[in-house]
Amino acid sequence: MPRGREPRALHRPDTSPVPRRFALLLVSGGLVALAAGVGLSVTLTCGLVFVALVGGLAYALGVSGLAENRWVALPAFVLGLLAPFLLTFGVHSVLMQRIGHAERCVVAGTDEHPSAKYPSVDYVLTCRSGEVELDRDWDDRLAVREAEVLVGPPLRPVWADDLRWNLLPVTGVPVAMILLVPVAWLIRKRP
Repeated sequence: MPRGREPRALHRPDTSPVPRRFALLLVSGGLVALAAGVGLSVTLTCGLVFVALVGGLAYALGVSGLAENRWVALPAFVLGLLAPFLLTFGVHSVLMQRIGHAERCVVAGTDEHPSAKYPSVDYVLTCRSGEVELDRDWDDRLAVREAEVLVGPPLRPVWADDLRWNLLPVTGVPVAMILLVPVAWLIRKRP
């Protein structure tokens, strides 16, 4: 390289701001997908938390693009990644505490998986309201042939002795997500 010349960048990154409309579409679409994923995970199957995770990531990208400031990206991505899991399991637990009722169920069948990567036991329980399929970790398997189950259609049933969630973290996460949007809007760089 000859003296006196500065090296040229091979690729100049695009530093143009993210359009507000696109960022707001990402935020609103992410929140809708998050709500849909959490709702489907609570009623149908826990595997649909993936939909909520995609929504949480879209929310985080939208808030980061809306703010155009690096320090907002960390809380946005933390909320976007943690919210699907906290809301799926927290909302389910809180709703089952409020609208579910405990039923004494008898074990009708078991399917043990002791040599799996994560040892577990799948149970088929007969309750007053019908048959219920639940699983437990190997260390927490039932010692007796009956157990209490929280049932509250259309929500998925859960073990009555599972860890209970508090209403504050379940409501605090969506409130923090909603409050971060106006903060990002206010600190957006003005042209």
